[in-house]
Amino acid sequence: MSAKSKIILNVMTYIKDEKLKKELENLTQEEIKVLEYFIQNVSVGVIAAVRELKSLYRVEDPKNVIRKLIEKGLLEQGYGNYSLARSLRETLLSIILAGRT
Repeated sequence: MSAKSKIILNVMTYIKDEKLKKELENLTQEEIKVLEYFIQNVSVGVIAAVRELKSLYRVEDPKNVIRKLIEKGLLEQGYGNYSLARSLRETLLSIILAGRT
């Protein structure tokens, strides 16, 4: 991972799947920005996601970065929306539940 992302590093400590960890370790700066956006928002409409990533997060080509993250199994595409992949959603839930004990 080119620049250490506290959010992604924290998520990685809870992931058991080595393939998924490897994907997270090899993210580009743009992919890190987009993944952090979806970690914070989980599921977002296509139009809103592209617009926000371009204007607020300064991602040059959000659709291309999102496509790459879908190919890596980190995001999913639904009907008119993009979402964090199920495995990452489950990891976030375990992080939340671990914080409540």
